[in-house]
Amino acid sequence: MIERTHDKFRWQLADDFAPLLETVLQAPPRVVKESAVKLVAEHRAGDKSYFVKRYRHAAVPLRPLKFFFKTSQAREEWQVAQTVAARGIPIVRHVALGERWAVNGLQESILITEGFAGVPANEAPGLNGEEVSAFVERMSKAGVMHSDLHPANLLIGQAPFAMRLVDLHGIRFTATPPSESNSNRDHMLAQLRISLPLKVSTEVERASRILRQRALMRRSIRCLRTNREFSVKRFGHWKWHVRSAALTPDIEKVLSDPDQFIENARALKQGRSSTVAAAQELVLKRYNFKKPLNLLKDLLRGSRGRRGFRKAYHLELCGVPTARVIATADVRVLGLPTRSYVLMEEITPGAHAGIWKGDECTAARKLGRLIASLHAEGFIHRDLKETNLLFDAKGDPHLIDLDGLAFVGGAGAYVPADDAVSNLQRLAVGLAPRCTRSNVIAFLITYFRHRRIRPRQLFPRASP
Repeated sequence: MIERTHDKFRWQLADDFAPLLETVLQAPPRVVKESAVKLVAEHRAGDKSYFVKRYRHAAVPLRPLKFFFKTSQAREEWQVAQTVAARGIPIVRHVALGERWAVNGLQESILITEGFAGVPANEAPGLNGEEVSAFVERMSKAGVMHSDLHPANLLIGQAPFAMRLVDLHGIRFTATPPSESNSNRDHMLAQLRISLPLKVSTEVERASRILRQRALMRRSIRCLRTNREFSVKRFGHWKWHVRSAALTPDIEKVLSDPDQFIENARALKQGRSSTVAAAQELVLKRYNFKKPLNLLKDLLRGSRGRRGFRKAYHLELCGVPTARVIATADVRVLGLPTRSYVLMEEITPGAHAGIWKGDECTAARKLGRLIASLHAEGFIHRDLKETNLLFDAKGDPHLIDLDGLAFVGGAGAYVPADDAVSNLQRLAVGLAPRCTRSNVIAFLITYFRHRRIRPRQLFPRASP
């Protein structure tokens, strides 16, 4: 280990990395994640990549002072990495720690890790779940407990096969009696099973469902931040939160003048509350100014556009079919959101459940599966009607118009029985002309099987 000062930073460096420090820091960065106080970027030096994590403490007034009494996040992870590696758990290699101090405290800290040619566990082709379980077992026996072990924190390398732990902030060290070791193992498996098809016990599966609802709700906020999938971009005087991979020249043109797109496109809805138009396999929804009181409410809870964008992404994370959102933006006057926009992909041909032509029994089963998924993931929809269920070209239904959608999960339980029944009754009213006995039976059998509950849990027998 080498210690030295460079550009006002005090560095601790791995011996083989010390000569590369300046080269890595001066290399053009590829931003992975950015906020006001944190920047993560990839830097390349020759044929190797390094990830540079910068904590900009001085961005928050008085924050540097607390590090006279508290270890910085970068140093804490650096120390944890040394301990985890010493216990025999494979991790991405940490090669440098730098801190820049001033009289008023720690201004900035930098942590550099070596790149690893791997992909998150949920993206690894042909991943053997038993190998993942064995890795978790190894961690628990070594007394290493990760409180945020999701697939992105477990990188899988191919040819040769290798597994590495990343993002060590959630790690704590424990004594390792068998009972505590098993408890830690089960908790980590429950976290991973949110996204990976691991074979686990019934207790772990139940715990995983609770963690899944909470984790996906928290994760949905990433669509309004800068990360690998989403970013903030300007088109003309418009500032948009966009899905980076979805941007094309045609979409950028729409984002430069959304009102012009609505004027020229095919009108789907023209109301006082919102305006919806479609063209070029895109749908743009504009939330219009409605009530003065909503300005203050939206300042605190986010505009209707932002909330709708996040709801759609939350459903996407949960695997509930809905229109894939691309971008959202607000129009603000004196800081208050007066109008907001959501751009999404169009569902074609887009016939709603009340008029769709096809095998009605098959459609009933697909609708039963969709509504069951919605309820199983902790959602209810106070306006669950046939016109809010559109079928695509493959005959698969999608939920749209998410203004009435609410997430009531998070405690591990399904939605309350009364709310679930209310949703089903509201849908039955709109589909009454198509509610033949065989269609209703097909819907309900699929619904209850997919939710893994008995009919009497929703429809108890009346007392004699």
